[in-house]
Amino acid sequence: MASTARDSLVQSVKTLLAQVEELPENVYDDEAGRQALRKQIRRIKDDMTSPVERIYEELFFQPHQSIAARIALDGKWLEVLADGRPKTARDIASATGAETELIRRIMMVLTATNVVGEQGPQTYVATRVTQTLLNPGWANGLRFCSELVARSIVNLPSYLRRNGYKVPQDVKTGPFADAWGGNNTWALYEADPTWGAIFNSFMATRKQGTRVWTDIYPAKSNLCNRIERSEDAVLLVDIGGGVGHVLKEFAKDPAHRTGRLILQDLPAALVDADADALEEQGIEKIAYDFFTPQPVRGAKAYYFRAVMHDWPNSACHEILNNTASAMRKDYSKLLIDDIVLPDCDVPLRGAMYDLHMLAIECGTERTSTQWYDLLRSAGLQIEKIWSTDSRLESVIEAVLAK
Repeated sequence: MASTARDSLVQSVKTLLAQVEELPENVYDDEAGRQALRKQIRRIKDDMTSPVERIYEELFFQPHQSIAARIALDGKWLEVLADGRPKTARDIASATGAETELIRRIMMVLTATNVVGEQGPQTYVATRVTQTLLNPGWANGLRFCSELVARSIVNLPSYLRRNGYKVPQDVKTGPFADAWGGNNTWALYEADPTWGAIFNSFMATRKQGTRVWTDIYPAKSNLCNRIERSEDAVLLVDIGGGVGHVLKEFAKDPAHRTGRLILQDLPAALVDADADALEEQGIEKIAYDFFTPQPVRGAKAYYFRAVMHDWPNSACHEILNNTASAMRKDYSKLLIDDIVLPDCDVPLRGAMYDLHMLAIECGTERTSTQWYDLLRSAGLQIEKIWSTDSRLESVIEAVLAK
């Protein structure tokens, strides 16, 4: 007997239930299992959704969701829900001055996507997503993506059509600059420090809920215990490290304090760094542009977090050459904390990250094959790619080529 759509659905649900049984009590302790479960849930959802429904919900109307959330965030409607108690549209209107009918219409989108919960007609309550968006870093992430990134994404079809459907290579003339009157992101942050502060806030929060790099990479055995013993020895240089959130987290562990810790970024980025907090943890600040020769020579490790994906290969080659020229053979290590995509069956988040980087920086998320090729071109060789179970968040460990 031929299999029916119902039979297929029954089998998919059975597979789903079997996967649930395999998960630990805290499902977030098994990242690979959790992601496999999400994939199976999506498969079931797709089986139960018609093509037209998917086109409307996932293609036509997807931008509407982030814009509705942005309106509720900027209007301070979500703040009214922060205490966890149900609030009516009238309560929100009274607290914020917004019109009740507008609140009702925007909240329809947010309750339909469970960004906000619904407990009756025009009665709303915070969900976990609501509470997360009330975190300043994630709130700034929404502002960044729904305005700066959105304008470039919307412009991308026109830009690619006008430029012969070629991968953009120059941030000064890329899709973002084309959409924002000639300014690339870094020029825009410098011209309008408010956007720079929003970006830094988002970057400081972006990896919340994911493993930090020292959970993936054995820093104590590979770096801290192998640094030369001298007063001036540099353990770690965080290049393009923004306000220093990675180094401050690293420095909390006394076992990581076996050498100097140096934070490098452009002056405009370092302005937002808490100088007292950095000094208290023994972190030095150096203004530096990674398109110039690296001034700190012979450090045990040079670290880049989410930097290389901002740039096309030609720019990365220049950055890597500047870093490699400062490394000491058979001693220094290059650490790249970034996404490593599989060659096929790329998770949705990884694929979206790649399109995001194409639109705003002419950048890219790379596969392991692409990472090996890129580092080899700069005279470096990868010793190991340290990955999480989900295979997105990774630390690439490299040295000068033999």
